[in-house]
Amino acid sequence: MKNVGKYWKAVVGFVAPGVVIIGSSIADASDGGSKITTAEWITALVACVATSAGVYAARNKTDQP
Repeated sequence: MKNVGKYWKAVVGFVAPGVVIIGSSIADASDGGSKITTAEWITALVACVATSAGVYAARNKTDQP
């Protein structure tokens, strides 16, 4: 947990899209909201991995004096 601070934006980039997709998957419009389908789980996983990889790869900008 000591080094998580360096990668916190990638962690948030992994969790945030998954929460949104899973949240929308349990809505009434998705298969009656009764369950999360396999396709929705796969979509959530792909979104999480792709977003966190992109966030991790992006360099932090520093303010120039």
